[in-house]
Amino acid sequence: MKNSVEGVEMILKSTLFLRKNGHSLQRHSFTFFILFLAAVMLGLLLILFSTGAFSVGFKECHLFLRNELKHIAGDVARDFGVLSVEGVSLAMRLTEQIESRLQAVGISPSQLKNHPHLLEPLLSESVELLVTALEKNKSSGVFLVLDATVNPALVTADRSRAGLFLKNMEPNVISLAFPAIRFLRGPASIARQKRLNLLPQWQMEFQVEPGDFFFTTINAAKGSDLPLSRLYYWNPSSALVGNYEKAMLLCIPLITSDGSIVGICGFEVSAMLFKLQNTPASSTYTRAFTMFAPVQGDALDASKAMYAGNYSAIPLQNSGPLTVKMLGNGLSTYSASDGTQFLGLHQTINIYPKDAAFSADKWIMAILIPERDLKINIRQNNRRFLLLLVMLFLFSVGAAALISRRQMAPVVGALQMVKDGQVSTCEKTNIQEIDDLIEFLAARDPSESYSLETEEVTKTSPLFQNFVKNIKTLSPAERAVFNLYMKGYTAKEITEILCLSINTIKTHNKRIYAKLNVSSRKELLLYVRLIQEQEGAPPQD
Repeated sequence: MKNSVEGVEMILKSTLFLRKNGHSLQRHSFTFFILFLAAVMLGLLLILFSTGAFSVGFKECHLFLRNELKHIAGDVARDFGVLSVEGVSLAMRLTEQIESRLQAVGISPSQLKNHPHLLEPLLSESVELLVTALEKNKSSGVFLVLDATVNPALVTADRSRAGLFLKNMEPNVISLAFPAIRFLRGPASIARQKRLNLLPQWQMEFQVEPGDFFFTTINAAKGSDLPLSRLYYWNPSSALVGNYEKAMLLCIPLITSDGSIVGICGFEVSAMLFKLQNTPASSTYTRAFTMFAPVQGDALDASKAMYAGNYSAIPLQNSGPLTVKMLGNGLSTYSASDGTQFLGLHQTINIYPKDAAFSADKWIMAILIPERDLKINIRQNNRRFLLLLVMLFLFSVGAAALISRRQMAPVVGALQMVKDGQVSTCEKTNIQEIDDLIEFLAARDPSESYSLETEEVTKTSPLFQNFVKNIKTLSPAERAVFNLYMKGYTAKEITEILCLSINTIKTHNKRIYAKLNVSSRKELLLYVRLIQEQEGAPPQD
């Protein structure tokens, strides 16, 4: 028993020594919390890295691009397909009307060039068909170009062609009661007759050049056995001579029953209409844009592409091919000749039937984002994510400091009271081990607990005389507790005898110690033994 008590006392003294000369219990507890927190944070970071949390920006971008590409590519394929069908139908109606008019005057379609006086009546009769087709379809313009000129005597007659070009200035408005149709090409007399306003870019006839939309369509139809539905041609983005706005032109040859090609007709999809219909919807990637471009070898011809989106991110209209390279994350890089880099996705759009005259021409629909914009977006997302982690770590550190202080405060307080010899006055710490230890020390036999040399205090010493004298200063309640101590009862037994709580006994103990000028129960019991010896009573064990 004695050895165990001495072991406990040694542990307490060692703990208090460390607290005084080394690291405190609170610091040890706080260090433990920090190490545990660091391990948790490290594990969290490893999980986040392994699951790709810091590359979530690429995943979000890939999802956005994939969804937008699927939606826009589907719309473009459908709209261009509808226009192709409507263009073929318009060509058939115009051809029938022109051929009927020529037959009425007894002229063969192949001789149309030799009768320029018939061009204006033919064009005038075609206006109603063109206006109806323009109002019916989502198109920015409709045109008719005859393979003839009003004035063959002009030096530029070989590149001048009579025709009509009607523009819808609000092509994105559906069911417009009063369509904003304007006159871009054709005789001014027809515009006055039909009450159509001329555009500032108006010209009398079309100025055509070798290799452009007109000659490409005519040359492909000459000597071909393909049906009209396989002979249409989508001219890449370009501007008419004398115009500034770029557009794609659907061109269908006008082939009469005798095989003569009297001209072409078709629809226009302007750059503005394409932009209005196919701009990516995104509040995150504000500079994302759509690109509909012809394939040139293994690259995209950016100079002939249609664009929709924020034009500040599109430095490609005047550049050459746009090279494409696949990345491992599912995206592709698109490099312009000026070094500009883009990230995005693309897919092929079939705007021609498989056996069409121009089926070898491939078109790509792509959704692109400037590479720099994507990197900035990912960097900002990761910065916010790391900031949240840092804030969580700092909050956890503060919580660890608070918890360690609250957890260690009762332990440190109890150890200090044990050190001061005030075991019996220690309040409960609600820590089972500490409370059991304090109760054990308070209840053990004073003869076993302490080995104070009685020679230090004698019956004749001033300290003992003052102790006896101060007994008279105790209150009745305190004297009752003191008398029970004189009889050898412990604090726990006194609570049962006097029917008081342990806290009340502790309060009496503090006052008894103060009035009798003793610092611990050990010293109190020593004086009690001396009094008992003086009175001749046998000492209490």
